[in-house]
Amino acid sequence: MSYGETVSTAHPVPAHVPPDLVYPLNVQTDPGFRSRPHERMAEIAKKYRIFYTPYAAGMKAEGSWFVTRNEDIRAILQDPDTFRSGGARPQGEMLGDKWVLIPVDLDPPRHGAFRTIMNPLFSPTRMKVLEEKVIERAAEFVERQAGKTGCEFISEFARPYPVSIFLEMMGLPVEETATFVKWEEMIVNSPEVSRRLEGTRLLRDYLRDIIAERRKNPTDDLISFAVTSQVDGRPLTYDEIMGMCILLFMAGLDTVTSTLSFVFRYLGENPQEQAKLRADLRLLPDAIEELLRAFAVVTTRRTVARDTELCGTLVKAGETVVCPTAMASRDPEEFENPDQVILDRSPNRHSAFGFGPHRCIGSHLARRELVAGTGEWLKRLPPFRLADGAAARVVGSGVLGVEKLQLVWD
Repeated sequence: MSYGETVSTAHPVPAHVPPDLVYPLNVQTDPGFRSRPHERMAEIAKKYRIFYTPYAAGMKAEGSWFVTRNEDIRAILQDPDTFRSGGARPQGEMLGDKWVLIPVDLDPPRHGAFRTIMNPLFSPTRMKVLEEKVIERAAEFVERQAGKTGCEFISEFARPYPVSIFLEMMGLPVEETATFVKWEEMIVNSPEVSRRLEGTRLLRDYLRDIIAERRKNPTDDLISFAVTSQVDGRPLTYDEIMGMCILLFMAGLDTVTSTLSFVFRYLGENPQEQAKLRADLRLLPDAIEELLRAFAVVTTRRTVARDTELCGTLVKAGETVVCPTAMASRDPEEFENPDQVILDRSPNRHSAFGFGPHRCIGSHLARRELVAGTGEWLKRLPPFRLADGAAARVVGSGVLGVEKLQLVWD
């Protein structure tokens, strides 16, 4: 397996790939993807059920298969025997370490053992207890905008609001948010593999010291949970603790921020929809579900375990299959008028949180943060719009997000 600077190089197309299924999508440089990724992927999905791009879509120096239909993505994510999660995120191996991201980089049956011990951390019951704190934190950050006529939404709200909550859950100092966010952006958004690895190394080295301290003096936080947990009747190893902590850090510092960036871009561009929610905030929970569907941010990758047929074509062992939730959630076979945002859409069986054994463990917290953050903003501040001439550049590929979003209001 090879790794390296994989972004701008078109890798050789394997001989078994039909020429009519080759589509040279480079997610790092494609103009449509970098500005309106959901619309761009929906456009491609109209032409292909499955396609192969010679450009890397992850850390591996190779091309990738993309699957575009909800039915197929669901089947892939629910078949870990054929499509493995392990190995899709090789940062630990590339740094010379033995840890993997837990539980997302584990396949059954090992995955189940770790998922079982982690599920209570983010259960609906536990998240209900946090609800008041989430609302208070949202109100606190919204109030910082009082008396102003605009802000850079990502840096002033979408990032610090959910990140502050999760850092407290992790037991990490909120005053170091800027450093943590820098590392997260290096890992998630950098087009250069070397910079992703440098961000991972900085995070690993920092967490190594925190883990050592928590082993001596455990507290009531997620890192202490990892340090003191047992799996299969034994304590977790150092590599298991590190893999769990890195995964929690990366997931907690990015996905809600990214989703908020698309939610507020949409509401800023669609004043009538914004006004509808302001008139009746009871619509907000369903509206957030619809905006999660329309602007799903996570792309999941799997490694083919054995030669198999997928969507009528041969995929071979070791190849990467990319399953964008943004494509699954815009599938016309699954949703009527999929490219239209319908705030009261029902039913809404979207895939923003994934499918199968690896479905997002933090979905209950994410929903509460999204509803609270959007609701407090709409209650406390005037109608907003995008600043004239503001261009919202999208960053990332594994997790999509708007880099900067300049909002103004009267």
